[in-house]
Amino acid sequence: MTTGTAGRLAVWSPWVRQVLKCVNDTRCRAWDLLHGVETCGVIPLTRFEFESESKTPGLEYSSSHPRIIRRALRALDLPLERYAFVDMGCGKGRVLLLASELPFARIVGVEFVPQLAEIARQNVRTHRRATQHSRAIEVLTLDATDYYFPSEPQVLYFANPFMREQMDKVRRNLEASLRKSPREVIVIYQGLLDRRDETFGSRTNYECLHRERYFDIYRCRPKATVKGWADSNLGRREVMA
Repeated sequence: MTTGTAGRLAVWSPWVRQVLKCVNDTRCRAWDLLHGVETCGVIPLTRFEFESESKTPGLEYSSSHPRIIRRALRALDLPLERYAFVDMGCGKGRVLLLASELPFARIVGVEFVPQLAEIARQNVRTHRRATQHSRAIEVLTLDATDYYFPSEPQVLYFANPFMREQMDKVRRNLEASLRKSPREVIVIYQGLLDRRDETFGSRTNYECLHRERYFDIYRCRPKATVKGWADSNLGRREVMA
C-alpha cells in the first residue's frame, strides 16, 4: 500500500485510522522503552493543574515522530558547536533528546506546563546513549512569550506549539532581540504547510532555506541590512516527497 493510498483510506475509513493510531502508539512506546524515557501520549493541557494566560482550550501535548525530528536536524548544514538549540514548547523533551545526538553548544527546552517540564528533566537525567554528543541540557519552566533570547547564534525548534496570539508575541520578541543584537538565528518549524507560511514563510525578514513535507527551515534576519552578516552553508532546497 502506498503512502498516498493509506492517506486516502485514513480519511474515509475509521478502522484504518484506528489501526494506524495503534501502530504509531506502539512505535512510540517502543522508542521510549529503548531509550529509557517517557515521551509518548496525547494530553489536552486542560488536564494539568496550573495557571497561565496561555492555557488555552484546544491545546494539547503530543510527541513528534523521531524520524521527522532527525530529518529536520540533519538538514542543518551548520557548525553546530557554535549554536545553541532551543525547543520552544518542549513538552516531555523528545526533541531535546534527539538534538543531544548532535554537537550543539548547549540545548534548552522551554515549557510552560510545570508537570511536562519536570517529566522532560527526568527524561534528560535517564537518557544516556552512546550517540549523545551534548549533555549541556536545561529545561526552563517558562511561558515562551516570556523567554529572553540570548545574544548568541541559535537554532529554534517549533513543533506547531502555540495558538496564533502566543506565536505572534514570540516572533515579535525574537525580532526585537535581532534588532538589538544582530546575529544568525535558524528556525525549524514543524507543522501544516499553511501554518508554516502564515507564521514565517510569508514574512520578508525570514528566508526559507529548506522545505519538506512536514517542516520548513528559515534563516531570520533583522529587517535592516546588517554589515558583516554571517552566512551559513544552507542553500534553498525543497523536498516534498
